[in-house]
Amino acid sequence: MDKARKLYTNKKWYDFSARVKQRDGYKCLRCKRGESEVVLQVHHEIYVKDKPPWEYSLSDCRTLCKGCHARGHKLIAPDRGWTLILIEDLGEADGICERKNCGHEIRYAHLTYHPGWGYKVVGSTCVQHLTKKDRLLSSHIITLYKNISKFVHGSDWENGFTKKGKKYLSCKYKHHSIRIYGEENNYSYQLVLKEKGIRWHEFRDILPARNMSLEEVKELSYIVLKGTISKDEEEKSLLRDIYRKIK
Repeated sequence: MDKARKLYTNKKWYDFSARVKQRDGYKCLRCKRGESEVVLQVHHEIYVKDKPPWEYSLSDCRTLCKGCHARGHKLIAPDRGWTLILIEDLGEADGICERKNCGHEIRYAHLTYHPGWGYKVVGSTCVQHLTKKDRLLSSHIITLYKNISKFVHGSDWENGFTKKGKKYLSCKYKHHSIRIYGEENNYSYQLVLKEKGIRWHEFRDILPARNMSLEEVKELSYIVLKGTISKDEEEKSLLRDIYRKIK
């Protein structure tokens, strides 16, 4: 516990979490409430043993309010994602509602199911809370974050050299490539675009990415590449917004 307290009171964590919150507009990505209404926290979607919490990619993290964060860690039952299986009339109030902090006697037992929580029997009032319409208005942007994180952690990178002997890291994405030049805190990157069925490559400008870790440059270069090749205008707009917030 003392070790965790030291990590999460470290200035590097405060700076990193502030960047995540800024990227997300200082709002919970699930319930959309802002910091004037709720306590905002930063949730890690993935964890790597012994890795400091500030050394992750921004796309690995989400801004959540305290309540939604607790639900994400299964400390509080989620208020969405439940399926109503059946309703049983017990004849009289012989049942007990299993929703946390309820425990009222019930006559109409609603059997619900959640893939992360299993089965729960609740009463007529509580079932309205468990099965209410999903409030996740930002599902598209969360999908983008997941794809960015997947690219950063799951892509294969190879060493290469330009004709002038300049070293780079290269990764293919569909028909295109990303090249990363330089070293820690002094990186730059370049998009190499290619149309399907055409041998010719378009080498874009080399763009600076100073004061960034390698993971951050991978993240940034993927966002730029995805935003360049996407045909979806909404997706391009979201990617531009993410780029502006993390650049």
